[in-house]
Amino acid sequence: MCSFPLALTGYWAYGNKVTAKEGLLSVFLQVHGHDTSRGAMGSVYLLQIINCLCQFQIYAMPAFDSLEFRYIFKKQQQCPRRVRAAYRFFFTGLISLLSVAFPFFPSLAPFMGGLTLPFKFSYPCLMYNLIKKPDQSGTLWWLNLGLGCFGIILSVMLVVATFWNLVTNGVHANFFSP
Repeated sequence: MCSFPLALTGYWAYGNKVTAKEGLLSVFLQVHGHDTSRGAMGSVYLLQIINCLCQFQIYAMPAFDSLEFRYIFKKQQQCPRRVRAAYRFFFTGLISLLSVAFPFFPSLAPFMGGLTLPFKFSYPCLMYNLIKKPDQSGTLWWLNLGLGCFGIILSVMLVVATFWNLVTNGVHANFFSP
């Protein structure tokens, strides 16, 4: 949700100039680089770095919580700050190593997203019907069932389309060379 307004305004401002290979910042530099001061460009890049660092902390929170839960379950005591910091440091380092080792991941990202799409959109609708048990002849039950089935169908279509794209275009794997 954080990047959705940025994507909308970026498409509104630059249209089809933004390709899959280039990002919004590259197009911004191409279009406005010659008439924008270095300070303004530096602040744009600094804000992008801060945004990435903040988003990583937000999206990595379930992994941090899972690691801390395993520690608490195994040791039967609270997780000390130094252990929590060590877990977060280790996880961040591992993810950074993987992002450098596998720079071709953007071609696999839609495939992974299609596999995990039902967990975000379809299963909550279906779980609502199972847990709350609304009237089966009611509109809420049918709405949740329809949205759940639509999400699963959309996920299957996305996985098939991405797999077809990977088969036709291939994955050009260059380890440790971004």
